[in-house]
Amino acid sequence: MSSECTCSLLVMLCFILAAGAHGGTVCTVRSSRGKEVLLGSNFTISCVFKKECTKQMFRNGQIYKQFPNSNEVSVYVENLTTMSIFTCKCMEDPEPCGIDITPGYPPDIPQNLTCIRKTKFGNVSCTWTTGRDTKIMTTCQLRVHGDPHLGYKSVMNSTGFCWSTFPIKSSKMSQLIVSLNVSNSLGSKTSGPHTFTLSNIVKPSVPKIIHVNCSSQWCHLHTDNHSMDLVEVQYRAENGNWKNLQTNARRNLNISKLQPDIMYKFQIRRKINHTVGLWSDWSKVKEAKTKEEAPDKELDVWYLQEPNPLQSENKCFRIFWKELSISDAKGKIQKYNISVLEQNRKTSSNVFPPSRNKSICCFDCSVSVSAVNSKGQSPAKFIELRSPVHSGFLQPHKLLNNHSVALSWQQAAIAGNRSEYVVHWYPVGDIEGIQWIRVLDSTANITGLQPRECYQGAVTALSSSGPTMATIRGIFTWQSAPEQGPVPQLVWKKSESMQVKWSEIPHEKRRGCLRKYTVYLMDKLKEDIKNYNVDYPKRENIIRDLSPGQCYNLWVTAWTDAGEGPKGSDLPFCTLSDAEELLSRVILAGGAVLSTCLILICICQFPFVHRRFSNCYKCLQPIPDPANSNCAKTYTDDQGETKLYLHQYEPSMSEEPENIEVEEVPNHSFTCIYIKSFSQESSSSDATQTTDYTDDYISTDNAISGGEEEEYEEEEACLDEFEFFPSTHSPFLEPLVLTGGKLTLDVVKIDCSEFLDCT
Repeated sequence: MSSECTCSLLVMLCFILAAGAHGGTVCTVRSSRGKEVLLGSNFTISCVFKKECTKQMFRNGQIYKQFPNSNEVSVYVENLTTMSIFTCKCMEDPEPCGIDITPGYPPDIPQNLTCIRKTKFGNVSCTWTTGRDTKIMTTCQLRVHGDPHLGYKSVMNSTGFCWSTFPIKSSKMSQLIVSLNVSNSLGSKTSGPHTFTLSNIVKPSVPKIIHVNCSSQWCHLHTDNHSMDLVEVQYRAENGNWKNLQTNARRNLNISKLQPDIMYKFQIRRKINHTVGLWSDWSKVKEAKTKEEAPDKELDVWYLQEPNPLQSENKCFRIFWKELSISDAKGKIQKYNISVLEQNRKTSSNVFPPSRNKSICCFDCSVSVSAVNSKGQSPAKFIELRSPVHSGFLQPHKLLNNHSVALSWQQAAIAGNRSEYVVHWYPVGDIEGIQWIRVLDSTANITGLQPRECYQGAVTALSSSGPTMATIRGIFTWQSAPEQGPVPQLVWKKSESMQVKWSEIPHEKRRGCLRKYTVYLMDKLKEDIKNYNVDYPKRENIIRDLSPGQCYNLWVTAWTDAGEGPKGSDLPFCTLSDAEELLSRVILAGGAVLSTCLILICICQFPFVHRRFSNCYKCLQPIPDPANSNCAKTYTDDQGETKLYLHQYEPSMSEEPENIEVEEVPNHSFTCIYIKSFSQESSSSDATQTTDYTDDYISTDNAISGGEEEEYEEEEACLDEFEFFPSTHSPFLEPLVLTGGKLTLDVVKIDCSEFLDCT
């Protein structure tokens, strides 16, 4: 096995030598300044070929020059500023030879030396700089005086930074003396000696905060063990600035005068004492939140009057209040308590964030508002709700910048004797975005405005006699023409006139305060255009003097002080001709009559209207002839039948008159008793007496007793005239109940006194 391995190695070595001989025999490249040259310098590159061939030289892969037959060729390179690769080769042979040339700088004198000793017995680490990046390999070396070690080396990084770490071998050493050297192929620089006191360069290890306990206004920091005499704490609230505190405490650190319900960040570092040693690095950040407290500041409350409810003596107001700052809230606000005191009667309600307004309707009342968190509520802010007296409008404002304007007013123009002014403003159409400030002078600056936005507001003077308000016309900083036009809509049209209304432009498209609208009307036949100006905020217009049966096209534009916006959509329409207008009037009149009839029919379905018509109908019925009421009536109940006994009586007769039975047939829907008057014709016989009866009059009902069908049909035909009521067959007649006794006129008399009775 040993001989086989030796043979294999010899074969591989022959291949390697053959390949190396082939690559190295073509040419050799040299630089007159070496591989590292001064940035911007000039030098010569030479190629020595070892065989005859067509020679080529390349720079960074691109052909640089071609030479005739010669063993040595060279080129002169000027002002080299970037690293370049020069190669030479024979045209017939693909194997090249080459050299990399890197420009750079010699090192500067070492400076900014800093040495730190990790704890009292640790190694020393020193860092220094060489000014600028040399761009080429540069070696840094530190030598400690008194140390037999020749030096501690490192390589400078790309930022010109050098470092070195070494031990302190003698515990008796109190001072450290070092020298520095920096060198590369272009030069070398040395500095020193530099002297340090070892105790002054001791840097403690990074401390740790174990945990933090907090109350509402202080936090207690627990740290790891250490032997340092000086500790510095830095802390800040979120998005706040760092605050620093130094203390001699070692483990328990108290931070006071903090704000409630605030998340704080804490860091600490250590030092041997005030005069000796270096500060350690800052510890990792530890976060803790203080606890809540009940808020102790009143809310800032304001109100505006709203339209009063119909048919009510109450007045409606909208109450607004500002959100408390984080420091004033002292916790998360959970709700707002609203109490209304009206005529010694108190009512309370709650409003939950983020809402900060409430509508209240009352008469001669006052309101209190307070904020509530988990620990309690703020002092109540009382405000008396009084309707302001309007005193006109203020003069235009003065522009300060794109986000603020200045207001001024004459003190006497609003109120003479006043304690303060309240200036409020809000974007048009967004009253919940209201803001206000309180001032004592007759000037105020309104800030926080957005460009191309329109605001409205007022100045209210507060005094013992009541509030006085002056309205502020459109407030804006800078504006442009509207970006969108209104959309018109036809309300009505006639032969010579029409009415048009149009939509509001979205607030984000207005680009300022609207001043007016322009309505354009184009006659399609004549192609002439008329325009009509309508002041904002009115959004409708009546156009007259139109031609009957003529077609038009209409559109509307809006204006700000900056100019006119684009038109909205077109509204084509044609006026009515005279014949069309007459027809429309006829149709309207017919529709009105039909509607009236339908309404009357519906009204007749109500019971009280039904009774009223019934009373009227009774008065129109004929009164029975008293001569026909010559028989007494009695009745008995027998299995749902009522028997009416009519006594036939003649003065010449001595016997008792015969009884004639008249039956009442029950009706399940309603029962009406029919009374009939009978006349008698009789002929006497020993065997049989025949009596004929004829009807003198007939009352209406669903069943007829003792009458012929022909008479019943005639009665129904008469009642059909009243079929528009819910029930046919005399729905107006109430059941007539006859009581015992004789059938007299008083019994059958109909009382019409109820006709005008509304009950």
